[in-house]
Amino acid sequence: MLLSLVAAFLYPLRNVLEQSEAETVPDEHALRPSLLVRLAHRRRWLLGFASDFGGYVTSAAALAVGAVVFVEPLLSMGLLFSLLLGAAIEHRHVPAAGWRAALVLCLGLSVFLRETSPTGGRELAPPSIWMLAAPCIILGVAFCVALAAGANRAARGALLGIAAAISFSTGAVLTKAFVHYLGQGVFAWVPHWEPYAMAVAILGGFLLVQSAFQAGSLAASVASIEATEPVVAVLLGVTMLNERVAVNGPASALLIALACVAVVWAVVVLAHVEEPSNLGAGPSGATVRLDAP
Repeated sequence: MLLSLVAAFLYPLRNVLEQSEAETVPDEHALRPSLLVRLAHRRRWLLGFASDFGGYVTSAAALAVGAVVFVEPLLSMGLLFSLLLGAAIEHRHVPAAGWRAALVLCLGLSVFLRETSPTGGRELAPPSIWMLAAPCIILGVAFCVALAAGANRAARGALLGIAAAISFSTGAVLTKAFVHYLGQGVFAWVPHWEPYAMAVAILGGFLLVQSAFQAGSLAASVASIEATEPVVAVLLGVTMLNERVAVNGPASALLIALACVAVVWAVVVLAHVEEPSNLGAGPSGATVRLDAP
């Protein structure tokens, strides 16, 4: 749990540092390698990348000793860290509705984790399961990217964040396989396909998340990532790795259902919280912006 919580802090620091730089890059570089090339020349973004790498290392270590369905939901607690760091570092004004939605999201995920009591299964998913899952994963990412093309900035950030979360969740399953092979020897992973697929999933997710940040809505992009990733990770963990979640009677099932509804509601609120029409007016009557100094 401690490793997951460390990652849950490092990833939000990544969110704030990288998003503040990505939103300044022209839209025509979205979903293109040129976006990463431009960002790689910026010191603050590189600091965010270092935080991202640290988050990945600690989450990989957590996956080595814990189930996907346990580790991934804990990482979603990082949404509160993102808003706090955004307010402190970027002087972003977060409306009260945004804070309430963030708390609801974290509480909903906490209830889900407590009620399901997830436990570990196998380390590797059989190739036959991957043959069924891979097309669904690819179609899910492609669908979100296609919808994002014609959406407004907040919705584009949310949709690309969902696509990134699907990629990262897939990468988490593949990371568990990679760590398993590392336990057999430093180079034991080389003849296996999972580590290479892991690299593709993580790099693809990285480009998607930078494009989500580029849309300029920190709350929308981060909320969609933080809420979607554990849900997809749980689904993949249960269906592919034979991990188990326990539902102890009707009352537990109701709590889990309510937690899922709360998470969806919170994501919808956070996806709209940075729209100018929802921010209200400041003392002088001017619209208050989240990126105001």
